[in-house]
Amino acid sequence: MSEIASVVRMNQAKEAINKRESIELRRIEENKHKQINLAKAKSDEQIQKIDKDYQVAVKKEVNEAEIRLTKVRNNWNKRIEEENNRYEKMLDDLKTEHSQRLEETKLNNEQVIAKQENKLKEYLDNAREKYEEEKAKLEA
Repeated sequence: MSEIASVVRMNQAKEAINKRESIELRRIEENKHKQINLAKAKSDEQIQKIDKDYQVAVKKEVNEAEIRLTKVRNNWNKRIEEENNRYEKMLDDLKTEHSQRLEETKLNNEQVIAKQENKLKEYLDNAREKYEEEKAKLEA
């Protein structure tokens, strides 16, 4: 009986050891899961912080780019307006100059026409006088 009792005690001791080991393994596994969850939570927080910082940096860059773009657009719009005003002034000056030249040309043409008319009138008068003289000579 002592052999049976010792086997039973040995089995009970093995069961107790197995039970202690399984409890210890469960405790170690729970600690491991807690550490993993803690590390995961920390990494998630870091990822969220990095993502937030990235979004802030992107928005800042976009705002700065929009400000620079607006400045450039305003500068070019101002330059375009200045050029348009300059070209309008040049066009007005050219139109005025053209009008003046046209008036000068008209005046010169009128003077040339008047001179031609005077010459023609003088020629006709001279021709009439010669005709009258010749007519008077023939009648006399």
